[in-house]
Amino acid sequence: MNIAVRYQSRGGNTKAVAEVIARTAGVTAEPCGVPVTEPVDLLFIGGGVYKWDIDAELKAFLERLDPATVKSVAAFSTAGGMDGTKKITALLKERGITVREETLPVKVLGRNHAWLGGKGSITLSEKEVATIEDFVRKLAV
Repeated sequence: MNIAVRYQSRGGNTKAVAEVIARTAGVTAEPCGVPVTEPVDLLFIGGGVYKWDIDAELKAFLERLDPATVKSVAAFSTAGGMDGTKKITALLKERGITVREETLPVKVLGRNHAWLGGKGSITLSEKEVATIEDFVRKLAV
């Protein structure tokens, strides 16, 4: 199975999750500024939630995503409370891209949130890492 990981991250939280996803899948996580040019069976795509919405850069990436290149997508997000995967999946479905029903919303609350001035990466708990790894293993078969 060909897998790719793309993410949008302002403060580093979503990047930390993307890196666990990529490590588990045996690939490299790339920011959403890097287009998906090779066919992939499964694209993990995620971003943070800022003021109740996903980032404009991530929206632009989703709007440019070629349905002929991506067989299916699994969404993940980081947020204080809101589930950003719903906005990601809605945009992809509008474009006719197959979206996996399983999503991964990671609640980071105020930990290093960019809106609060965070500029580094959170340290994920062992439980969070295990949940992320299980998510990947479940989908990457």
